[in-house]
Amino acid sequence: MTKQLGAPLFRLFKLEITAAERENFAAVGTQNLTTSIQNEPGTLAMYTSHVDPAGVHNRVIEVYRDNASYNIHAHSPQFAAFRTVAKRAVTQQTVVNLTPKLLLEQPQPLYRSPANEAFIQLMELTVQPGQTAAYQSVVVPYLQAAMADEPGLQVSAVGQVVDAPDQWVIFTVYQDLAAFKAHCQTAGFKQYQASAQPLIQTADATVLTGDTLVNHGGLAFTAE
Repeated sequence: MTKQLGAPLFRLFKLEITAAERENFAAVGTQNLTTSIQNEPGTLAMYTSHVDPAGVHNRVIEVYRDNASYNIHAHSPQFAAFRTVAKRAVTQQTVVNLTPKLLLEQPQPLYRSPANEAFIQLMELTVQPGQTAAYQSVVVPYLQAAMADEPGLQVSAVGQVVDAPDQWVIFTVYQDLAAFKAHCQTAGFKQYQASAQPLIQTADATVLTGDTLVNHGGLAFTAE
């Protein structure tokens, strides 16, 4: 795997859109992602998905090598086209800035569009006060081992909310539902559940339907 030396820029977007603009929003979003991953080496990964069948409640994960790489993307023609549609479509936007703790991809590039057969889970956790270091020491080796042993686990991304350090986000992409079910039967998953449960105050798991999932492959970042 290719190691990322500095901490990447890692963000979660929660976008509410109008149902009437769903088709346009999805199409221009796919164009934005696929063009960016082809043309921008510093745009490391982009994943779009939705929560509800109508596709009104959207979730987007983006990873950039650094702020300079994000600025290149933000001034690209494909992002300008996306922004034009988004101004009409998006009714509410929440940006969650994350401190990356673990960003792992399988070695081969990921390029799935449509990505509706992938199994995608977004876990939003609140860790017990004073237990962030303990939780990090549990979740990081668990997902490192899973990525090494399970080809069906394609992406693992763990971040700590910048302005609320007790809040954590875990984003995982599996090849399909069967790969996720197989993961849930592993000893590593069961050990993680047993070790993490006393450290977690609240946990909210959301299963997402993928729209477009792209990365360069091979990203391996672990926080010190």
